[in-house]
Amino acid sequence: MVMAPLAAFVIAISSVRTRRGSVNTAMLGALVTLAATLLVGWGLAKRTTGFSASYVYLTANVGLSGPTVFQNFEIDIVLHADHLTVVALAVIELCVIGVLGWHRIAGRNEPGPARFQALISALLFGCVGALLSTDLAELFMFWALAGGATYLMLAHRWGDEAAARSGRIALALPFLTDLFLLCGIAVLYSRYGQQNLSLLVPALHTTAGWTVRQIVVASVLLFVGVAGRMALWPVHSWLTGTATTAPPAASAIAAAVWPVVGVTVMYRLLPIFVSSNADTMRWLVIACGISGVLAGLYSLVSMEPRKALILAGAGVTAVGTAITIHGFQYRGFTFAVAGLAWVYAAAPARAAGALAASNIVNAMRTEEMREMGDAWMRMRSSAAVLLGVAIALAVSAVGALAIGVDSRSRFGITLGEAVFVIALAAMRVFLVTSSGPLRRRRAFDPDRVRDAPRQSLGWPYWLVLGSLVLSAASLVPAWLTFLDNGKHATATAATYALWLAIAVVGLAAAALPVGRYKDGSLRASSWLALLPDRLESAGQNVLGRYVVNPAVRIVEGTERLVPAADTAVGRISHLSGRYTVAALHAGDVGVLVVMAVLLSLLVALLSPGVLR
Repeated sequence: MVMAPLAAFVIAISSVRTRRGSVNTAMLGALVTLAATLLVGWGLAKRTTGFSASYVYLTANVGLSGPTVFQNFEIDIVLHADHLTVVALAVIELCVIGVLGWHRIAGRNEPGPARFQALISALLFGCVGALLSTDLAELFMFWALAGGATYLMLAHRWGDEAAARSGRIALALPFLTDLFLLCGIAVLYSRYGQQNLSLLVPALHTTAGWTVRQIVVASVLLFVGVAGRMALWPVHSWLTGTATTAPPAASAIAAAVWPVVGVTVMYRLLPIFVSSNADTMRWLVIACGISGVLAGLYSLVSMEPRKALILAGAGVTAVGTAITIHGFQYRGFTFAVAGLAWVYAAAPARAAGALAASNIVNAMRTEEMREMGDAWMRMRSSAAVLLGVAIALAVSAVGALAIGVDSRSRFGITLGEAVFVIALAAMRVFLVTSSGPLRRRRAFDPDRVRDAPRQSLGWPYWLVLGSLVLSAASLVPAWLTFLDNGKHATATAATYALWLAIAVVGLAAAALPVGRYKDGSLRASSWLALLPDRLESAGQNVLGRYVVNPAVRIVEGTERLVPAADTAVGRISHLSGRYTVAALHAGDVGVLVVMAVLLSLLVALLSPGVLR
């Protein structure tokens, strides 16, 4: 599983130069990785415990006389495979294979094909390593490698100025959140001297000098670090900012793969979060719930279909993460894995939505949904994929919510609102692009608006089908039992029907404004879309007036003061030197006589008995 994508990357950068050969190499690496994953899953099918292999990678003698855990610094390559890891890897590999199959035909005009396919293999290698790692230093190494490959994929169009500008946010923001993750790991090591999770978690409350505050700080840092790569609101802009400039395959892979990797890694780290305190867990759940609602609301006012789908998917990831963390809040809860199953089910649909929306945008030559329409008649295959994506994102929530959320609690009401808004936002993209007249005319010839090549249209369908299958599996307790080897109760039929009704109502509600008055609803969305921009502009003005401008004035004043002070000191030194030289040249004998008389007078006055 680890070596296959690495071998594909090495072959791609060392020998393959053609577009077709690079695609075939990357596809072969992904297929071999999938076959190895399924083989490992078959071997673990009847086992309740995972399989671990450990190798010593680096050992350094620090030479300290303190605690023994700090006398040697060691990084181990610890590979741990269990049911959850196998399923997460299988979902990632299926998404990569589906996107590669689409990109082979629809992305044939992208520059640098060999480099792009090599980056996909490098990303897959980093994801496999991160999911198999239980040593925190090893995990961060693979995590950073996958993050670097993701940035290079999103900024792949190096000759385009717009892609270069948008690539800055794809570099800066995830890099900042990765530093939070690294700082969280460093805080834990500085106190416990352990990096292996199997040894670190039992030592959290047994090591001398441990404090709740330090565990809280480490938990918050780890959460922010993982949330940044999952593109939760408000750290989602590295995906939305590159959605219109990056290659469609890169956006689809980033939107589908990182939520799976992030939520799985967070699931591994949750025993550390639980060891902090109840307030920290509660605030993390609240933050994820608010993020899910606001991501859906932002998707409703977005006027670009790819950004709207990314925001809707971010809402799904946030709510799934909230359920996962909520499952660890109390000892009797066993439904945390249901949140992971929801995120896994939505991942292929997110990739398919990015590909279908890209087909529609490229065919209609516009990024404004106000100018789109009639895709159901002219581009039925891509429009049908968007419909399937909306349904998959909406119904994938039913199993997790029915098992893990009380619909009468405030938490349940918040998540119900989030699911309603997400379903409404996803269906809105399909209805706006598929219905109504086509405002944008390509060279005044609407017949030129046609779908992508036929050979590429089947791959998004398979991704949507995989998402629906995973959504149906999340309704079965046996599937959740397979994921975490725990016992899961079955919800009542009324509970399933309630959450399904919320999703269906959200899908149906999108037809009311779009079907009755499409132009008016889009104008309202565009007007509402200005509100976040205005709030951001106002915030920047306040920040600039009270923080940035005073700081700049202080810096400028300091820059002017330092040379002026240096000049004054130099002028004083120069004048003092001139006076000294002038005094020496004025009359050496007279000066010496005066100094001798004054010295004699001083000695006489200070002699004993004179002053008396």
